[in-house]
Amino acid sequence: MCPKIHGLLVLALVGCQAASAGEPPPPPSARFEHDMMVRFHMHENFDLLRAIEKLLIRGKLDEATALARAISEAPDEPGLGPWSAHATRVRDLAAALSRSPSVDEACRRSARMAVACAGCHAETGVVPQLSSIPTIPPDKSTVEARMARHVWATDRLWEAVVGGGDEPWLKGLDVLSATPLPFRTGLDDRTKLAKQLQQLADGARKRKTMDTIAERGRIYGEILAACATCHTAAPVTRLPSEK
Repeated sequence: MCPKIHGLLVLALVGCQAASAGEPPPPPSARFEHDMMVRFHMHENFDLLRAIEKLLIRGKLDEATALARAISEAPDEPGLGPWSAHATRVRDLAAALSRSPSVDEACRRSARMAVACAGCHAETGVVPQLSSIPTIPPDKSTVEARMARHVWATDRLWEAVVGGGDEPWLKGLDVLSATPLPFRTGLDDRTKLAKQLQQLADGARKRKTMDTIAERGRIYGEILAACATCHTAAPVTRLPSEK
């Protein structure tokens, strides 16, 4: 049977059972567990948003905004029900992202989309099931090793924004707030950009109280923008350790 038809049948069955028993409809979190199509829709948006972020980090603004436009123009999925207002909010933010004038602004707008996803999760009581945390890469004095750790750290920040939880947020900031590698003076702008990233992460890590999801999203957007600026800097002469 077609998965979409199957998802609709499951939703209809749940509704009929509740109606026949004279009971109110199940809460959104219970419906999410039973509705295959809503689950598919949410995971699809997760994947698209992460793809957008990865494109932005590489400076591919046109490709990223094209994906955002696809999200903004997507029709409503059947059975969204209690999630419809949030889905509209995500599409509106995707439309704004598709009109971003620069990579750094697109990074900030993509973070706002992640916050919108988190708002839906919080209001409907649905906690996204994220994959288990991989082992953090070893800390070595090479650019490759440090970048691998930065990827690991930004993944934890993403999880903390869309899924909540203080531990992944703090773990990600701990890694990003490490002292930058000593790039050769005059090589390029990476020394300044790496220091900027460290200061952003360290400032967030030292806060006495945990940030709201909106504030975490703002910080995450600034960190993404700093990463993208560094990765898309003018052509770089490779360091000996990078060869």
